This record gives sequence, C-alpha cells and structure tokens, in this order.
Amino acid sequence: MSRPPIVGADLWSAVATREGGTCGCTGRCGRRHADSGGRCDRHDGLIVAPRDLSVSLAVAVGLGAADLTTWCERCHRPALSAATKSAAAARAEHIEAEALF
Repeated sequence: MSRPPIVGADLWSAVATREGGTCGCTGRCGRRHADSGGRCDRHDGLIVAPRDLSVSLAVAVGLGAADLTTWCERCHRPALSAATKSAAAARAEHIEAEALF
C-alpha cells in the first residue's frame, strides 16, 4: 500500500483501508479491469480523490470519506479527463438550451 500524505493522513488512511489498499476504479478510466473482477488491483502510488471526478476543487476539498475513493495514477488521469469532458459538454448543452429561450 502507498504511504499516506503528510497532510490529511487520517482521511487518506480511512479511505485507503476501506478500499482494501487498492485503486477504487471500477472502469471509469475506460479499462474493464477484467483480470481483477472489474476493479483495478493496483496498490502503489494511490491518491484519494472524489468518486465523482466532475466536482469542482472547491467542493472536493470539503468532501468526507464516504464521497472519496482511492485512485492509481493510471486510472485517475483518464477518468478525470473523461469526467472533465462530460461536465464541459453538459455545461455547453445547458447554455445552448438557455439561449433558445
């Protein structure tokens, strides 16, 4: 398992323990993780970040353990990219819909 960060170690440890010391990705990165039962089994270099990667940083810093999961870098980057693109598309659709009225 990865080492906890200097700041927020208690929260990191609680989330990492709940997730079994492995990445909590279940495919949002675009991989199926078929070799490990549908969930990433990487355990090195874990970070704790929101389950919902589309939340803003301002919201993310206030989330509790229940709204967080562990991510390995290999899963976090593509999952964050996909969430960012999806959120941008939703915002654009909302703006377009408002412009019609």
